[in-house]
Order: sequence, then C-alpha cells, then structure tokens
Amino acid sequence: MNDVYFEDWDASYGSPYLISGDQADGIAQFAEAAEKIRVAPVPCAPRETAFVDGVRRGEGLLYRQTDAGVLVRGTVGAHACGAVLCDPGSAAVFGPIETRRLVIFGGGVPVTLPEVDGYRWDAAAISSLEPDAPLQDLQTRMRMAEGELAERLSGEGWLAVLDGPLNFVRSRDRTVVGLVKTHHRPLLPPADHARVSELGCGERTPVFTLGTDRYSCYVRIAAPGPRSSPWFGIVRIEVPQSFGLDAARRTADEVTCVLPRYAGIPHRDPRAPQNLQPVGALEKHLRRRLGPARLAGRAARMAVELRHDQVAA
Repeated sequence: MNDVYFEDWDASYGSPYLISGDQADGIAQFAEAAEKIRVAPVPCAPRETAFVDGVRRGEGLLYRQTDAGVLVRGTVGAHACGAVLCDPGSAAVFGPIETRRLVIFGGGVPVTLPEVDGYRWDAAAISSLEPDAPLQDLQTRMRMAEGELAERLSGEGWLAVLDGPLNFVRSRDRTVVGLVKTHHRPLLPPADHARVSELGCGERTPVFTLGTDRYSCYVRIAAPGPRSSPWFGIVRIEVPQSFGLDAARRTADEVTCVLPRYAGIPHRDPRAPQNLQPVGALEKHLRRRLGPARLAGRAARMAVELRHDQVAA
C-alpha cells in the first residue's frame, strides 16, 4: 500500500509540486558526475547574502474606446522590489527599495492621468488587445526591476539570491542565483527525477544544464517530517553558465550551505520552508511601502474623473 503524505504548504497557495504523471519526460542532462544523486557540500563559512524579491498590485481596471469603437483595456497599478541584506554577525536589514506606479494600456497608445493627492503614474502602452495583457506587462516590469537590482547587488560583492528564475536577469556576467519554489514540469529523465526526493537537508543534486545559458540543481533546505510530502523543502536553483561548470558547482555548493539557515518557519509563513524568512519579511515590507490598496484605487478613480473634466473643458 502506498503511503499518504500531507502537503505542508497552505492549500490556498496551491501546491509547490505541480508535475503530473503524464507530462513529457525531462531532457536535461547532468553536467557533473552523477553516480550519486545526493551531493553534500563541505560546510562553508556564511557570507554576505542579498535576497531579492518584488511584489505587484493591480489597483484599478481602465477602459478607453477608440474612434473605431474598439474597447481597449488598461490597468493602473504599482510594483515594488527590494532586498534583505544578511551580513554574518549582524542583524539582517532591508536594502534598496524601489517602487513605481503605472497606468498601462493595450492598443499601442499610452494614456496619462493627472496627479491626485500625491499619487502619480507613469504612462505605458503595449500593442496587445488581450484582456489580461496590461496586468501581465505590470508583472514583467516588476520582474525586470528585480533582475536589475540583483545584478547591481551581485556587482557590489553580495551573493545575490533572486526569488524566481533568471529569465529577467539580462547580464550573464553577474553571479545572480535564481531560486524556484514551485515545480511545474520534470526537467530530468524519469529515473533521475524520481530520485530527487532522496535528498537530505543541506544536500543538492548534481548540476545539470538548463537551456544554453544556465546550470541548475535541486536543493533540500529543510528536513521533512514523517508524513511530509516527498518533495518537502526542495527548491531548484539556477546559475549562469558563462563562468563555467567549476564556478557553477562552487556557487551551487555555497548556496546549498547557505539556504537552510534561512528556510521559512511554518507558524510564520504558510509557504514554509521554501519561502525563505528574508523573502517573507521583504514581501510584507514591500506591500506596506505600496500603501493601502483602497486609497490607491480611490486616487486612480479621481484621476480618471479629473481627466474627463480636463478633456471636456
């Protein structure tokens, strides 16, 4: 009889393991020796680590009608990104914080809104007329801001850990580490994928290639309980290929040693342990920096009304 396991994440967040049994086999291949699936790095001294993340919030849905009678959708919203700086021997502190408010319209025509009660918005346009395209563009802009901040901190000497994949890190000359909490598809061949759950806390798989620009590996950052799901506490990290396999292996070892000390705590975070403590604190801080959503939405409504008055005058 198969055992039954309990998923430790809050069910309202969905599952961190979204791989179904009928998905295509993974095709990634190990780039380092893979006689053993469990790689236990030699413990290393903690170093200065910067954890980078962002939040975004839609604050209003907008519409405009073209001369041809086409209804074009837009969104007014905000995003913020920042970092938690963890220096061994010192208390963790919030690092740089960047916020931005935008009004984004589809159809290729930007629309400006007047400033209201200290709220001001940058105007942006995208060509798509899809209903959710403006909100997706807000998400993309947040991810790009995260990548730029992580690159900057890496250049300053921090071990920069970005919450999410490296898709929006443009430079391959910075050692930014991407951390992926949710698994959507099998990356390794079936036999290797099935063995990932054998990892112990503080262990990683051998490094494997991911496309033409990244190396990756799975890391377990917390020890599972007797009825935890097999992939409890397993995250995947990404590092650039540009520095070579030996450098990627060293970075993977370092990150594998570092991450368990920052694993999320269940009674504080419903996505523990994969949602790291610094990241959880940063998310809350960034949402506070965006201010109350109700007030932002009211300001956007007032700005639309003021624009109508200005156009009619």
